[in-house]
Amino acid sequence: VALYHGKRLASPGQRIVLYAKDRGCSHPGCDVPGYYCEVHHVEDWADTHRTDIDQLTLACGPHHRLLEKGWTTRRRANGDTQWIPPPHLDRGQPRVNNFHHPEKILAREHAEDDEEEGAA
Repeated sequence: VALYHGKRLASPGQRIVLYAKDRGCSHPGCDVPGYYCEVHHVEDWADTHRTDIDQLTLACGPHHRLLEKGWTTRRRANGDTQWIPPPHLDRGQPRVNNFHHPEKILAREHAEDDEEEGAA
């Protein structure tokens, strides 16, 4: 949805799509719901001048401010947002937040169960 292509702020329609897509802060381990989040450009707006839905994600205030301290974000092929810490903080921690998406966790567990049944 390239509604506000040349504008920096997300449109109301884009925010609704983000609430449905992300459901909350996309930083790993964060449980802040979407209505308390800010819209973040995954690729810096100053570089792309794009405010398209595929370049947006939700971030709570404290996690959004991490980007000023060396954290970066990028979009994975499946649409998830990865949060990459600066090298001195990177300890191999999760980079994607599945808290707001229990269906992903359940699907992964179901796939593991299917693999175990196939091996038996």
